[in-house]
Amino acid sequence: IFGAELFTTASLAFEPNLRIATPGNYQLGPDDELVVNVFGLSEARYDLKVNPEGYVYIQNAGPVMVNGLTVDEAAVKIRSKLSSTIYKAIQSGQTKVQVTLGAIRSIRVTVIGEAKKPGTYTISSLATLFNALYLSGGPSLNGSYRNIELVRNNKVYKTVDLYDFLLKGSLAGNVQLKDEDVIRIPYYQARATLKGEVKRPGIYEIKPGDNLKMVLDNAGGFTD
Repeated sequence: IFGAELFTTASLAFEPNLRIATPGNYQLGPDDELVVNVFGLSEARYDLKVNPEGYVYIQNAGPVMVNGLTVDEAAVKIRSKLSSTIYKAIQSGQTKVQVTLGAIRSIRVTVIGEAKKPGTYTISSLATLFNALYLSGGPSLNGSYRNIELVRNNKVYKTVDLYDFLLKGSLAGNVQLKDEDVIRIPYYQARATLKGEVKRPGIYEIKPGDNLKMVLDNAGGFTD
């Protein structure tokens, strides 16, 4: 089946990169850790863990709600809190504040349907759809590669076609996961088998509306 090698190649692990700058759309949640550095007229460092209620507590300044905010949005709130309490020089610019993400939390996602290893997985909150698919072994023998559903808040948030990645290198479907997301792999609808003088003989999944030329293009076209 075309695409199966994506999940059987040992050197292709799809591990989330934890050594990158925090993505701009990353939303903070309980168990994330923020590192706050104060420098200038005053020097201080705070390691702030987000509690289950979504707050970080700054000593001598008080709690700040950061749940659901990006790091940049949280930095604005923390800077405002510090400037109105213990570091008045922030308002004049003589003292500056830098906020970065320290330790990151884990999230739980569930893979159901026609996966080789369906189940619930605990993964990094920076993990993406492809990371979870790889952990679950990808679609099973009867699973679809072209209609994978990401269910979020009981609604289909995105439908992913792995052929876009396999044939075009498009990562548009590799969305970042959130806690309690469900990935559903349905049964395939139809397949076509290409044999003989094509560059990549194999079994190709087809969607309604696909024609012969599309399937031939997926197989790399005819041989000489």
